[in-house]
Amino acid sequence: MLVPMLLSFVVASVVFGLIPGPSVCFTVAHALKYGTRKTLPTILGQLAANCCQVLVVLFGLSKLLEQSVVFFHGLKMIGTLYLVYLGIRQWTAAKPVLNTEQGANGLTMRRAFVNGFVVCGTNPKAIFFYAALLPQFILPHYDANTQLVILAITNVIVAASVLLFYTMIADRVRRWFGVGRFWKTQNRLSGTIMIGAGVAMSVMSRK
Repeated sequence: MLVPMLLSFVVASVVFGLIPGPSVCFTVAHALKYGTRKTLPTILGQLAANCCQVLVVLFGLSKLLEQSVVFFHGLKMIGTLYLVYLGIRQWTAAKPVLNTEQGANGLTMRRAFVNGFVVCGTNPKAIFFYAALLPQFILPHYDANTQLVILAITNVIVAASVLLFYTMIADRVRRWFGVGRFWKTQNRLSGTIMIGAGVAMSVMSRK
């Protein structure tokens, strides 16, 4: 794979990643609530979901998703309801109490990872993005499988960088609010962002 082509892919991935979608909104909301340390597992969960979505594209299952209206809307509805559920939980959460087993706010690292995986993995739009984008950067004179692996790894690195960027910004806002003093504001702000991301996912189309 030629370096200019790879750089073009990086630029395209960065631009796509910076656009606030369900994953970005979820990451920002999570960082506002829990801070950077407990947002890292959610980012890992989202990256794991990204890898699964790339595999879906590589095995041609994206065609099934594109042709099946029921499958598409079912997957989208799961993601929507999950985001809204998380948002409502944020709105109704009690004042955080330190728990030595689960950490602050009673959220385990495993639960944070699962939340990130589910939110990102149930976004069918990402699968269509990979299906449309990856073939555009495959050069005919080189091994296609090798190029796809390189592009997939590059995309994961870019996605991780973008989500970390948003996480650090949200964490700064959280610190500005003051951890513990404005817990209700933090809960409602992060909850509103999650619910908004769920609504945005529910109205998106396949095209």
